[in-house]
Amino acid sequence: MLPTGFTAVKDATAVGSRVSLLGVIISIKEQRKTKGTDWVLEFTIQDDFTNGSVGSGASINCRLFRPSPDKFPKINGVGDIALLRNFGLDGWMDRVDAVWKPQSGVLVFPASGIPVPELSQAYQVGSQNLPYSAVFGTKDSTAQEQMAVIQLKHSASGSVRQVKQYAAASSSVRDPVRDRLSLIKDLTYDRFYDVRAQVVNIYYNNYGTVDLKVTDYTTNKDLFLYVDPDDEDWRWQQDKAWKGPCGQLTMNVLLYGNSAVWSTENLAVGDYVFLRNVHTKMSQANKLEGVLHEDKQRPNAIDIRKLVSVTDIKEIKDRQQDYDKKRVKKTAFEDLQNEPKKSSAKASAKKKAEKKARQRAEKEQEQRELAEKAEKWEADRNGVNINIRAAFPEVQPSTISEILYNPHRSSRTTKYNEFTLAFLNCRHRSRVRVVDFFPPELDLFGHCTADPSWDKRAKNVAPGDSHRKQRWEWGFVLLLEDAKVPPDTVSEKLCVVVGNEAGQHLLDMNAQDLKNDRKALKRLEEKLFILWGNLFELKTELRLLGSDMPLPPGDNRLQNKPFDCCIEEYGHEVPMNKDNNPAGYQRMHRLAGTRIMTNI
Repeated sequence: MLPTGFTAVKDATAVGSRVSLLGVIISIKEQRKTKGTDWVLEFTIQDDFTNGSVGSGASINCRLFRPSPDKFPKINGVGDIALLRNFGLDGWMDRVDAVWKPQSGVLVFPASGIPVPELSQAYQVGSQNLPYSAVFGTKDSTAQEQMAVIQLKHSASGSVRQVKQYAAASSSVRDPVRDRLSLIKDLTYDRFYDVRAQVVNIYYNNYGTVDLKVTDYTTNKDLFLYVDPDDEDWRWQQDKAWKGPCGQLTMNVLLYGNSAVWSTENLAVGDYVFLRNVHTKMSQANKLEGVLHEDKQRPNAIDIRKLVSVTDIKEIKDRQQDYDKKRVKKTAFEDLQNEPKKSSAKASAKKKAEKKARQRAEKEQEQRELAEKAEKWEADRNGVNINIRAAFPEVQPSTISEILYNPHRSSRTTKYNEFTLAFLNCRHRSRVRVVDFFPPELDLFGHCTADPSWDKRAKNVAPGDSHRKQRWEWGFVLLLEDAKVPPDTVSEKLCVVVGNEAGQHLLDMNAQDLKNDRKALKRLEEKLFILWGNLFELKTELRLLGSDMPLPPGDNRLQNKPFDCCIEEYGHEVPMNKDNNPAGYQRMHRLAGTRIMTNI
């Protein structure tokens, strides 16, 4: 619970207002000199770790200004907790930042000095205070605020590894403000850029939007490929209305609001333009494109204008001349190559067929790379574990509830009497995460076929012949829940059996005697860490304390990413039971077509 007068980070959205915030520092940049007389320190805080992600909507960038570097509070590193008093909310690029203002204050509590909640009584009654570093003049923390600091550190304790990974990744990312100006060849997905280019075409839509096609005569392999009209092998694919340039040099930019209105009234084909704050994204055809949205923080803003700088325009014209020269040379060379030769018609046809096959293979490889890039981009955006691959990606995903309460199990007789099928032979594709497993020890995941308790056929093995027929099989159970669970709800869970074939495919390992092969056991543990994160360590720790998985709702100590998998439903024959198994079959589910993609 937040202290009185504090705002949750997700609610800190009203630009111009003042807020007090409390959060774990998840990334920090080095102090730097501003253009004025001050120094600035930037860091990011997060106050909610319940969904297991770091750097989500529960995080906010903070900027602290001081007259000299020694006036900043001491921050030991990520994991420390910052308490910000009376900070202003400023619009900055496409986000809202918490910024130091007059009468603001900062307290930083080192993570090493914050106790576990079980030892917090002295802080709660005010007889002991947490150590902290502060900006001069900041009001001391109250007992309620110190308790909030202790609780926040505890709630984030399961995300320590993710925080360190996020901090390391953030330190390698370039400053978006300083690096926004970019050539089209350097654009990537899901970022904001400033672009200088020439207008190639303009399309006016009925929805008040404008489609611009622009180029700066640099090539980006993620753009749409406009086929060269002189290429006979691809002439069937070219757009006859397209006047150029050919290749992957032209980007589509969709304009909204004031930017679209301005373009309608002021732009013509051939104009040179400056596009500010272009958001790059993936089109429906899996190609790179840009968008200029309306700015809610600046409702009257126009993010497009004509280029007036002679130098900027000359750079684009110089690249255009280079492009035109290459086109002329290519055409002349192809004309020379196409002159009548003494070679036979058979040799010419073979050469042409080889060229077509080579171009087709290159095109197919390019499409595969684009599809893989699109899949990785989508997975990263949704926080999905890209190291787990499942078959049948074209199948619409099902939730755990849809699998458990499948309406197709309900049927009718020819006389319209309703009954429920014991099971359905069907396959589902789901996005899930592992919340528990059985057996509780990894060395029990492998089973010997000579063990009668595992394989009933072992009873029929003749004495002295057991060693020759002995082999090992995988057999364990995963408890799954949906990747996204609505807040304040208890998630549906599904037990999924991993048999020998599914285990071999999942792990890329054959089952063996794990009790006597510690190297294989360690390899299995590393493989499963990719699948389920810190589940094994957490389950081991809880069992030593007399508890077990799965965790109750709201406990976020389990840190693992969701993944896509295939689940098959089947019936296991059991003795008939009037109440539970009247048909003599138990409804079961098993893992199928799912693989951990790793070289471990």
